[in-house]
Amino acid sequence: MTAVDRYSANSLKRLLGSLNSVTFRDENGEVEYFGQKVVMLRRDAFQLMKEELVARNAGGTANLVLGIVGRRVGSEEGKALMSQGEFQAARESRSIPTLIQKAVEETNMGYGKLLIRVLDMSSKTVTVSVRNSFEAENARDQEMTCCFFLLGYVEGLFSEFLAAQVRGSETYCVAKGDQSCVFELGPALQGSKWKL
Repeated sequence: MTAVDRYSANSLKRLLGSLNSVTFRDENGEVEYFGQKVVMLRRDAFQLMKEELVARNAGGTANLVLGIVGRRVGSEEGKALMSQGEFQAARESRSIPTLIQKAVEETNMGYGKLLIRVLDMSSKTVTVSVRNSFEAENARDQEMTCCFFLLGYVEGLFSEFLAAQVRGSETYCVAKGDQSCVFELGPALQGSKWKL
């Protein structure tokens, strides 16, 4: 192997795949992340979609749609994680909060660095902070929070982890000048006929 071969595109792809579980299947035009097919978008793609909806007087709709999609993505991610052998073996043990924390804080989906500040299994309350939120990254000097996808994502994720519907709010946001985005979750109000 020559020095040129060592730094070829294929060698680089293999190196990246071994480091962060990304597999590039160029022959099919596919990318896999931990065995799941993924579509890679630039981080600003969500911002561009939101801007297009706002330009068409649908800003509130954009936030609602991002929240619903985020919740579904989080729910599916939570189901996938909970089906892993490690979670199945610990289902009734005290180690489940540690597994949840590990799964949330070590899984990198490009949304930002998620950290669990509070996880109370008995009251089903959670506080999650996100550094480097992809939604807040380009939205500075805002008066309101802006991480609608991430809020939905953590709601869906923790609804699966806690085996109960949780809802929440973004209490701090980088877009407003806060140091990180913070989401506080708790049990959903019961009795509503509407489901997301």
